[in-house]
Amino acid sequence: MKKTLVALAVLGTFTSIASAQSSVTLYGRVDQNVAIQDPGKRATSNGVAIASGQGGKATTKLNDGGTNGYGSSRIGFKGTEDLGNGLKAFFQLEAGVTPDTGVVGSSSSFFTRGAYLGLSHKTLGEIRLGRQETLSRENNVKINDITGENSLTVTETLQDSAGRNTRPLFQNVGTRINNGIRYTTPSFAGIQASAIVGLGEREQTVVTGANASNTRTANYRGFAVVYTGGPLALNVIYEDLSGGALGGSNDYNNVITVGGSYDFGFAKVAAAYQDTSDYGLQTTVAPGALGTAAATAFRKGVDVEAWNIGVAVPMNAFTFRAQYTGSKIDKKFTNASNLAPTPAGTSSFDQHKYGVSLQYAVSKRTSVYATANARGGDDSSYFTGKTQFAIGVGHNF
Repeated sequence: MKKTLVALAVLGTFTSIASAQSSVTLYGRVDQNVAIQDPGKRATSNGVAIASGQGGKATTKLNDGGTNGYGSSRIGFKGTEDLGNGLKAFFQLEAGVTPDTGVVGSSSSFFTRGAYLGLSHKTLGEIRLGRQETLSRENNVKINDITGENSLTVTETLQDSAGRNTRPLFQNVGTRINNGIRYTTPSFAGIQASAIVGLGEREQTVVTGANASNTRTANYRGFAVVYTGGPLALNVIYEDLSGGALGGSNDYNNVITVGGSYDFGFAKVAAAYQDTSDYGLQTTVAPGALGTAAATAFRKGVDVEAWNIGVAVPMNAFTFRAQYTGSKIDKKFTNASNLAPTPAGTSSFDQHKYGVSLQYAVSKRTSVYATANARGGDDSSYFTGKTQFAIGVGHNF
């Protein structure tokens, strides 16, 4: 009997150790807000053509927290296992959720927000394989954007219902990339470097007939150096895409981002600057007539400069945030082959976005919030969301 009790005690000890060395967590967030979206007088807020007579009329919408809120709704699993000698295995599987419709993921994939595994070592660094955030997205969330790419996000393409122009602010080069291979160094006095490549894997769409085209998924490449030490955080990032549509080896979306934040205690300030040369679409394009915009992912000679400053002020259970983001597009539209700038008629577009938000933490996991933002700049009467006001609630689990 005593031997049995001793054996059970030893087995229980080993079970506890094994449990402590490995863990899997289910987590998520549900966030919803009601928003009033007011378009410019020559635009619509719901995508209906101006000819329908709906131009300039406001719309009330129920949005997921990814729009105007404090975080997109999601459900995920993550886990780690201690392999000994400083080595750990880890994974994450995260799906986006839209509670207003009940849709999870997308028609083509389920874990749209992340699907990767990796190994980390305290002295050798970390390698991660799978679908993961781009480097600009990761650092916008942590450092550059005072709202973490949420309620007053710096990364927005100002919608134009007339289809007149693409009007980006900051980029995050597609938010996430597939087929990603990433290495991150250990921290040296608060400094870490990361290098990542997203393999295009030469995926192609070939259409024959009147609209013959040959489109291809681009390769993503990025490198970042990040410093975090006490209240100060800084980042410098370079990213680009290459080998996109038409099977070309052209590099485009060459993006340099510099940003930082400082926490004074009574307030936290964030600022960033971004320069994009040869601005283009992200990683894929739809088939279209050969040589048209639909068949060419790159835009040689179209450059974008963007800048941002934001502040967050905690007041007990309240947090007040304000942010201003602007950009200027050097609009050298391309010629019929979309491979060179058009000499005549070049111009530039300025656009900006500013807003405030107030969040109240009801508990550690639940908060309510209100946001207001406005957009302006050249030709802003075509913006589909010139002003927006929203009230919402978010819950973490």
